[in-house]
Amino acid sequence: MALTAKVKKTINTSLRIVIAFLASWFIYKQLADPQNFLSFTDSFQSKWNHADFMFLIIVSLLLMPVNWGVEAFKWKLLINYAERVSFKQALMSVFSGITMSLFTPNRVGEFLGRLLTLKHTHPLKGAFLTITGSISQLMTTLLFGMMALCFFFPIYYDLDITRYLVMYLFILITVFLAGGFMVMIYLKVSRVARLTSSFVKPGWEKIRGYLRVMRRLKRSLLIKVLMLSMLRYMIFSTQFYILLIAFGLSIPWYHAFILISMTYFTMTAIPTIALVDLGIRGSVSIYFLGLYFTGQPGSAVSILAASTAVWIINLAIPSLVGVLFINRMKLIREV
Repeated sequence: MALTAKVKKTINTSLRIVIAFLASWFIYKQLADPQNFLSFTDSFQSKWNHADFMFLIIVSLLLMPVNWGVEAFKWKLLINYAERVSFKQALMSVFSGITMSLFTPNRVGEFLGRLLTLKHTHPLKGAFLTITGSISQLMTTLLFGMMALCFFFPIYYDLDITRYLVMYLFILITVFLAGGFMVMIYLKVSRVARLTSSFVKPGWEKIRGYLRVMRRLKRSLLIKVLMLSMLRYMIFSTQFYILLIAFGLSIPWYHAFILISMTYFTMTAIPTIALVDLGIRGSVSIYFLGLYFTGQPGSAVSILAASTAVWIINLAIPSLVGVLFINRMKLIREV
């Protein structure tokens, strides 16, 4: 039975309220966790009166809109193949996606939230383009993580021991081959779409239409999107490094970026649900960064505080901003 315009409007409004409630509830649950909250507040209060600390916090906060602004520009470049959007519209869509991402497994709601803000494009058509951007960011994390692994291994393992040397050589070969393969497949996404389209049944014309959008992507655009993904990676990695310094952890940038990259690399391999995401982030961060601060009292608390601050700045605050734009989402529409 077809839904009337009034019923659709009521359902859309109700679902928007539910999304706003879930996002707010999730942020509360994360920050109300005793370990996360006490570690963060104790570290914050102990540093509050230090001018350097406040300066570094402000710098990290200012990098947040830069981070998501780059992501919005990247998404705009891709989605313009299906529907013309302004940078302002793209930015609002990105913030809406962050709000949706908080209570979905592995943050899959992020790209769904963006698609539901499109006015003229069917979500499935936009999904192919949005996933391309997500793949470029995931690939960036994997590439940086694999490169970090090549530097991490000689620092924390003795290569004079034969088995470690063999493992290291295996890692180098794997990184070279896997990295090259990922980049090659990514840059040939239009050819992959063309090949996939040939296997689609003749009656599924809509699917062919969605894939046709992917076939139009130029290699120059894909390279630009990949470069923007790398820029984003450097921005939020720098935020993490700045916050480590802010919370009193002195570490050379070289070691910090290796261990931060290992942290993000490992996080991509751990399937999570939102309710435990912050705890896992903190645990992985403490494990890798703790390798450098072994024996230093209080380092685990400072690492956890920095990890929590990154989460608050890059996800909690933007998700609350995104609540303001939920009314742009068309959750119920014509197929």
